[in-house]
Amino acid sequence: MRTTLNFHRSESPQFDVSSLARFRQQSGNLRAQDAQHYTVVLLEGAGQSTTLPLTQDLGLTELYFVAPGQPTWPNLPEWAEGQVLQFTDAFACLTDHERELLLFQLFHNANAEEPVQVSGEQAAELDFLLSSMKRQADGASLLRDDLLRAYLKTLLLYCTRLRQQQFGVARPLVQLGLFGRFQQLLEGNYTKWKSVAEYADQLHVTPNHLSVSVRKETGRPASDHIRSRIVLEAQRLVARTDASLKQVAYQLGFEDVAHFSKLFKRCTGVTFSHFKEQTRTQYRFPAPNLMVA
Repeated sequence: MRTTLNFHRSESPQFDVSSLARFRQQSGNLRAQDAQHYTVVLLEGAGQSTTLPLTQDLGLTELYFVAPGQPTWPNLPEWAEGQVLQFTDAFACLTDHERELLLFQLFHNANAEEPVQVSGEQAAELDFLLSSMKRQADGASLLRDDLLRAYLKTLLLYCTRLRQQQFGVARPLVQLGLFGRFQQLLEGNYTKWKSVAEYADQLHVTPNHLSVSVRKETGRPASDHIRSRIVLEAQRLVARTDASLKQVAYQLGFEDVAHFSKLFKRCTGVTFSHFKEQTRTQYRFPAPNLMVA
């Protein structure tokens, strides 16, 4: 039985690890229809003594994966204990291949109420990774975010292996709903297709139907998802290569650099040059002698 839950969060941190009890207390209820965050719930097994640490779990532990915009949450019992990890796509900073392997297979291509069963030894491994991320998140070290991303990728890889061991190869992506198929197309074509109409044509629906359906699932129109994916890749290119505005615009399929510049500012609230300067300061890139305008 699925339970539809509504929640409007006042803050949107890009990364957070907390206990399930704290998670419930802060939200007033379990979050749902969160259009920004991927969520992993590590639910401690039934029959486990509350006085024992997770590494001494007497029963099975369950893993749940909730995608951004997912309208339903697993029906967790009120007495349940565990940990909750939330992160945004922008924070994870995964490559295209990693997104396909980790995000789509774990979150978009899985049933939210179909948990992965975890043994005590496996739960201990997950607990170590989550505890390490919690310590890093609470700190303020120079490489904090880089370490968090490394731990996050390791945890997602581990979870992917656990799911494959239990369920085998993931179901074909064609069985996804309209939003999932739209995301699949978007991931492979955001540098070529910039309009809702182009995606709607490939999905054999009208642009209006696609936009209404995507908004219903995520609270955001399809056009917003397209723009966000383009800008996310632009930010990654700057962070990884210190590329110029012209170089980024070209790689993302924009012939009109000014149009891309306006799009970037509209989506991020800052100019491309300002974002690039912030990134150079954060990662301490040396300022180049020549800049391509």
